[in-house]
Amino acid sequence: MMEKQQSGAGKRAVRIMLESDSGGERIVRQMTGEWFSKGRHAYLRYAEPPEAEMGRTVTTVRMEQGEVRIVRHGDVSFEQTFVPGRRHYGYLQTSQGRLELETFTRTLDVAADGPGAPLAVRWSYELSVMGQAPESCSICLTAVPVSD
Repeated sequence: MMEKQQSGAGKRAVRIMLESDSGGERIVRQMTGEWFSKGRHAYLRYAEPPEAEMGRTVTTVRMEQGEVRIVRHGDVSFEQTFVPGRRHYGYLQTSQGRLELETFTRTLDVAADGPGAPLAVRWSYELSVMGQAPESCSICLTAVPVSD
């Protein structure tokens, strides 16, 4: 799994599909990005597409078996960590203000063999925004290398 990756492995262009279900609302987005590894972590980086309405924002997803961390920089800032059976606190910062996020991750599956192979990450969690009642969410993130 992640242990197979070489430190400093080259970046690969990938086609990304992100499917999310939050409170019964399903969103599917497709974009391009890059996938690379550093140490025991695999990284996926992409610019948020216009339909995400995040302006000029770049998302980095850091993955290892048992943990996913998402960081966004740009017009929108966001940080959140997902570990099965654990509660984590994060935030979403926009021009309208900052929202405190709390997640409890139920499931997480990271399937990857390195930047030259397909990647599939699935997780489900409970999300509470600013102390409101939590809602069930799930995400499926896949990346397929673009042929040279």
